[in-house]
Amino acid sequence: MDPPGKDHDTRQRKSPFGMIHARNRHLLRRLGLRPRLFTAFLLVALVPLGLLFVLQYHHTRSLNLAFTEVSLERVAQVQQRRLNVELGRMLDHMDLVASRTQMRLSLRAYTRTGDDMHRQLIERILQDAIDPITILDGAWIRDARGQWVAGVRQHGGLDQPDIQPPLQEGSRGRLDVHWPDGDTPMIWVSGPLELDDENIGSVHLLMRFDELKAVLEDFPHEGLGGKTLLLVEEHELEYRPVGATMRTDLFLCEQRREFPLASGSGPVRVCDYLMVVLPLDHVPGEVLVYASLDVLTAALREQTRFMLWSVLFMLLLCVLMALAFTRMISRPVTVLARATRALREHRGDALVREPFWGEFTELTRSFNQAAGIITRRTHDLNRELAARRHAQRQLTELANTDALTGLVNRRRFMEILESRMQDSLELGGRLTLLYLDLDGFKPINDQLGHDAGDIVLQVVAERLRHLVRGKDTAARLGGDEFALLLVDDNGDRHPDPRRLARRAEEQLSLPIEAKGRLVRVGCSVGVAIAAPEDKPQDVLNRADAAMYRIKQARRKGC
Repeated sequence: MDPPGKDHDTRQRKSPFGMIHARNRHLLRRLGLRPRLFTAFLLVALVPLGLLFVLQYHHTRSLNLAFTEVSLERVAQVQQRRLNVELGRMLDHMDLVASRTQMRLSLRAYTRTGDDMHRQLIERILQDAIDPITILDGAWIRDARGQWVAGVRQHGGLDQPDIQPPLQEGSRGRLDVHWPDGDTPMIWVSGPLELDDENIGSVHLLMRFDELKAVLEDFPHEGLGGKTLLLVEEHELEYRPVGATMRTDLFLCEQRREFPLASGSGPVRVCDYLMVVLPLDHVPGEVLVYASLDVLTAALREQTRFMLWSVLFMLLLCVLMALAFTRMISRPVTVLARATRALREHRGDALVREPFWGEFTELTRSFNQAAGIITRRTHDLNRELAARRHAQRQLTELANTDALTGLVNRRRFMEILESRMQDSLELGGRLTLLYLDLDGFKPINDQLGHDAGDIVLQVVAERLRHLVRGKDTAARLGGDEFALLLVDDNGDRHPDPRRLARRAEEQLSLPIEAKGRLVRVGCSVGVAIAAPEDKPQDVLNRADAAMYRIKQARRKGC
């Protein structure tokens, strides 16, 4: 016979595992959870989340591709329009040179008499015509028979006909691409010369690619990882790229030669790139704009990662919500079961005293009322703070801005000058101050009244505002005196101050309509460059003195 305590000892050896399971079940019951109910809630949440992730991924992918195509096509249209504007400007320069009447008279006289005096006069007129045009390399004249007559280069001096311009055909101006050496082209701009409805010859301007190169190097949407190329027709249906510096550029240009793509047909995918080709108006060629699909793939990868984290976060919320719903449903059952057991055992705690649902409604109603009061008071406070900030910004703007012209006033200008000079000492660079004083402004005030003078000052301010860059400063110092502060950081290429002063004089000398009349004003411009040991007032005084010397010299010349 087995000992009397053997069964009892066996139950004791198995009890640790039984105690662990019993403890887990007891913990789940105390939390009010039911495993099967929790799994059902979790599956109901997982299936829509997975389907939502797949649909969102495909929708985002197609949306990104469509957005990239639209953006690339818009960039291509902008680049095409900018290149056409620059090419049209070259034709305008040619028309300006060809409009010199004395040059055409001298050309006809030289054609008839062969007198070298007329040819020399033509060269002087050409030199005077091309000096203000910075992108011009030279100008040449042919007679009606196509013979070379005269030519000048941009840097002065007469030039032998070592560069032969193309023969002009037709009665309209045209552009021809010239490849002197290397991969940097130049453009011949040719047009007829007529006098008394008679074709007496042609004018030919050789222009550099500086402005076009700036357009090519500019890509409005750097995030697309793209670039602009110019394909110039070198032979019939043979295009030569301008601005191609990488293997990718050359590869896409080669694909353009082999790809049956109609110009202006919209974005086309070539390998891992999107490419748009549009024709140019004034020169036989095309503008090619491309973007890398690797950028799109990287962006999609980032968005996918974000969506995945969002799904995981939603999954965590679903787990928490499943736990909450399971507890909400199972806890009343647990309490009722406990009450049933208490009733069966005849205990005195059989009553269910826990209100599971009714109090939540009252609590929500009270919370909403309190939240509504807090929200209204917070909204009123935010509105009052916004009004105070707006009033403070208006006061600051009135203190720093000239009320009539909208330019920076003298006080603010001196603060900016002092700050820029301090930055120049620390970071390097150059500061240039242009001091402008209007000529002929007082008679306008005396004859037409102060209202007309105010209109003139406003127009002058607007024209000066268009002469400066974003980090430069235009200011009205008082009366008819203005100032321009030019900042040259390291590596910047700012226009020459003297040239900018001439541009200011040219712009301000244009007619201005004031009270139904066209009036003109001039300006005298003094230039001063800040030195490390200068104070702001020193620079301003030097510019003022330079302006005064120019004004005095002009008065003596008159």
